[in-house]
Amino acid sequence: MRFLFNQHKEPIDLAEVNPNMTVLQWLRRNKHTGTKEGCAAGDCGACTAVIGELATIKGKKVIEYKSINTCISLVLNLNGKHLITVEGISEGNRLHPVQSAMVRANGSQCGFCTPGFVMSLFALYHNENEIDLDKINEALSGNLCRCTGYQPIIDAAFLIFETKDSDNNDYFSNNKSQLVQSLVRINEDEPEQFSYTSNDKKVTYDAPTDVNVLAKTLYKYQDAKIVSGCTDLGLEITQQLQQFGHIINVQNVHEMKSIHENDSLIEIGAAVSYHSAWTLLVRSFPELEPLLKRFASRPIRNWATIGGNIANASPIGDMPPALIALNATLKLRRGDNVREVRLQDFFISYKKTVLLKGEFIKSITIPKLVKGESFTVHKISRRYEDDISAVCMAIKLVNDGPNLKEAVIALGGMAEIPKRATMLEKTVTKYWNKRDIAKRSYESLKEDFCPLDDVRASSEYRLQVSANLIKKTLLNRINKKVPNLAEPIEN
Repeated sequence: MRFLFNQHKEPIDLAEVNPNMTVLQWLRRNKHTGTKEGCAAGDCGACTAVIGELATIKGKKVIEYKSINTCISLVLNLNGKHLITVEGISEGNRLHPVQSAMVRANGSQCGFCTPGFVMSLFALYHNENEIDLDKINEALSGNLCRCTGYQPIIDAAFLIFETKDSDNNDYFSNNKSQLVQSLVRINEDEPEQFSYTSNDKKVTYDAPTDVNVLAKTLYKYQDAKIVSGCTDLGLEITQQLQQFGHIINVQNVHEMKSIHENDSLIEIGAAVSYHSAWTLLVRSFPELEPLLKRFASRPIRNWATIGGNIANASPIGDMPPALIALNATLKLRRGDNVREVRLQDFFISYKKTVLLKGEFIKSITIPKLVKGESFTVHKISRRYEDDISAVCMAIKLVNDGPNLKEAVIALGGMAEIPKRATMLEKTVTKYWNKRDIAKRSYESLKEDFCPLDDVRASSEYRLQVSANLIKKTLLNRINKKVPNLAEPIEN
């Protein structure tokens, strides 16, 4: 288990590391304290670092740079990658262009959040040639600051790109070919299984690259915990102080990292990240883009997987309602057996699914929309981005000419599982063009759901807002456009 670190010429060996250790813990225990611990939950961005991963683009090996939250990323996920922290981007006394711009724009005050902002801007520097305010906001979506008011940091981002073409102060661009060769070499290592023992407690770690090996391993060790990005399960380690006894990392299982598309459907491997699936999902379902932009933050989307979001069975996950409305199915594998399950039938009760012991999600299949079908998604939350939904609603309408033939409506945040609103579907189909559709929808929602009161919203609020979202959707359908008040308003 080896990875490149900053500007070190030799890979770091992760022998004798507890598989439950996070990247942040490893950094700070090894005296790399520029990366800060703030929330330990992937919310504040103080711990942000950048990962370089090998990718093949047009037949050429390149390095893709992604910002991640080190506080909830497992250190063994670094295997075969390049970890870059704030200490590693300057060369001697020569600041990196990102650091120089932050100084010139007075982008730091107390300084606690600054390393995370610097690294998010570093990723932006490597991923874009031209920027605008939207790209900057997107890059910084996972970073919080309570001193600067953000404007000096945004000014710094613009300053970076004023001189990017003439800058030669970036070690990673100047040594690109050597870094690619180093990553190629360490990725030739055979995948390992190893054990770690501390205080007479043994932790086993597997990192298969072949789906058949994964199936065999999980069938043998049915109580093992499957991880990939670990953006949700990582919270059990950092917030609940759990230590998993056996971890199986599927992040590098080739068959689960692939995406297949034809004229009628998309099949996405369960270990594909939101970042990697973004382009295809938005091209196939443009209505998903506003939801995906508000799904967590950029560092989370870089690491989190669609399969993990489903398998964790959260009642407030944003993607399951959308995929249920689109009639998505899952391929589940246990040993040599593969079965298909509709996503709407996958969830049983709170945090419980139909997965059997030793079974895992291999892929997600999503039918494309056909003529006469339309799709809409709504997210209601207290903050625009990087916030959990009070209500997430997805609606697929099937038209027969001018008439509404069928409505498929799924919601999250309304019950202990994401689920379809069957009574609401009947009401919408029958009364969609009636002036009192919101009232009728409210009554049907009360039959479908009995929402909880919690810190995000009251039960009554959830029912009322969901009914109003139905009316909004149907007004938009007949071209009586209702503004999306959740979107930022440009002056």
